[in-house]
Amino acid sequence: MSDCPFFASESLERQDMPDCEPSVEKQKKESHFRGGRSVRETALELLHSLFQHPDEGTPLPVMLACTVQEAGLDKRDAALLSELAYGVLRRHILLDVLLDRFLSKPEALSSRIRMLLRLGVYELLFMGGIPARATVSEYAGLARRRFGQRAGGLVNGVLRSADRDDEELLALVRRASAVEAASIPAWLMNMWVKQYGAEKADSFAFNTLEQAAPCWRVNMARDSAEALRDSWLERGYAPVGRHGFTSAGLPRERAGAAEEQQELNELEARGFLTRQGISSQLVAEFIADWIVQNGQVAQSELWDACCGRGGKTAALLEKGVRVALASDPAQFRIDELRRSVSRLGLQEPKIVCAQEQDVEASFPLILLDVPCSGTGTLGRVPELRIRLTPEKLNEAERLQASILEDAWSKLQPGGFLFYVTCALNQKENERRIAKFLAVHGTEHGGDATLCEQHLFLPELTGHDALFLAVLRKEITV
Repeated sequence: MSDCPFFASESLERQDMPDCEPSVEKQKKESHFRGGRSVRETALELLHSLFQHPDEGTPLPVMLACTVQEAGLDKRDAALLSELAYGVLRRHILLDVLLDRFLSKPEALSSRIRMLLRLGVYELLFMGGIPARATVSEYAGLARRRFGQRAGGLVNGVLRSADRDDEELLALVRRASAVEAASIPAWLMNMWVKQYGAEKADSFAFNTLEQAAPCWRVNMARDSAEALRDSWLERGYAPVGRHGFTSAGLPRERAGAAEEQQELNELEARGFLTRQGISSQLVAEFIADWIVQNGQVAQSELWDACCGRGGKTAALLEKGVRVALASDPAQFRIDELRRSVSRLGLQEPKIVCAQEQDVEASFPLILLDVPCSGTGTLGRVPELRIRLTPEKLNEAERLQASILEDAWSKLQPGGFLFYVTCALNQKENERRIAKFLAVHGTEHGGDATLCEQHLFLPELTGHDALFLAVLRKEITV
């Protein structure tokens, strides 16, 4: 999907922390906690900065990658930092609810002390393999060094109480509302309830709590594609559409097996595989199938007008779709698309760095993966919880309306436009299409017909939700 103004993909993956040997104190300190104090302090500063300045907009994976590089963290410490950052973002409202049970004046806490306590409680309740006494000691010591003895005593007392009452706290977690459990802003939850109903809104929220299982798409331009996919399905990986597979459902030790991960990475580097989420794979398959099934445009050329990093562009090229042009206003995304096409051994289409409005040409097929709020990506992009506002959704809606109007003027009569968002917001999806048809629909004297529209909801926890509408420009006399 294209990069939305308020959307970024999670490129620095979290990894499961290895279990410590709880009976050997020296081994714990020399292995799991080597550099741990600095990692926790780094997590504190990163999250504090993010919460204090959410509008700066740097994607969390970029923040993490820069922090890891600047701090010189090894792979294990980088994994701990990533786990803490993603975990606290996904559960910060819930963590505050739990913390307030142990604080007489929670409103008196400084923002940094509150963030430090969030980190400590998250580590105690949601991260396995780390001894509780070590967690308490690390955060209490950090508080003393940074904020003085009084702060250290407060943190020590709160975290020891949280550890002592952990079963009670976990029971509260299981009973928490969706807003609390998944730290969804109340205004967004209310919007989901109003648009989709309470049951679906709860499902959307709880879906965002887990890390998405990795998925891969086989390169259908290679002769060995189907055999390659079958070989991974035989190993126990689950199918994704017709051309992909995922590690979801594998035993934990298998899903993180270093040998298989290395093999997958090598296959990707050699152009046989690409990592791509479930819904994005299904949308690309749907579009490719639609083009083939409508024989009069099966050989027509397509313009990917908001191509982003080119995930769908490459998927369509692999499936034999004739992509004539891919455009995006960000040069770094264009550069990544070029690298992907080269890696996959595909014939490179014309690629330009340009706003959709600046392209002067007409096409029989247009893919419009418009900038959006990204509300369908909260599982993968947890920082949107504190960055999104109703005003930003309104801004996205206005931008989408402008882009759709302009792209429609460049669609040839008889052609199809595929409108895509990664939003869970009817104003950006169904209602945007309805408003467009109220002006351009054939029933109102225009030339637009809605062929069909779909909301691709996550098939597995943590994955994105995508919306797709197919519009046809009728041939008028």
